[in-house]
Amino acid sequence: MKVVILENIRSAYNVWNVVRTADALGWNVWIVGYTPSPLDHPKVKKTSLGAEETVNLKQFDFTPDAIKEAKKIWMTVIAAELDTHAANLWEFVPETQDIAVIFWNEVEGVIPDTLSAVDQIVQIPMRWKKESLNIGQSAAIFMWELGWKK
Repeated sequence: MKVVILENIRSAYNVWNVVRTADALGWNVWIVGYTPSPLDHPKVKKTSLGAEETVNLKQFDFTPDAIKEAKKIWMTVIAAELDTHAANLWEFVPETQDIAVIFWNEVEGVIPDTLSAVDQIVQIPMRWKKESLNIGQSAAIFMWELGWKK
């Protein structure tokens, strides 16, 4: 099983972007905190164009609950985050095919308690001046890259 966990995402547009990409690449989506959900947010449902009906969606109030659920079913849990201790996505090989990737709030990043609870922090290496990408682009890159490994 492969899961994207969206932690306190503010933008409904970013959520539908991830849901549609998850549909295309065969990933599940877990919604956490105040992230707008296609299950109950009209703007996300409308722009998901039906992907919310094919993607396995699950909602959690708090990130530790989603992490606990993932670890209960033996998933490797990683955080997609810029960090001095982060592994390079191009070189990272997960321990199992069952992966949960946590994506962040667009302004604050993955919260420190979440970072301390994951198995690994992984980042997309950036070549030029910019240090990060939009969450929709980042999630697509992670889903594509990790969808084929192991």
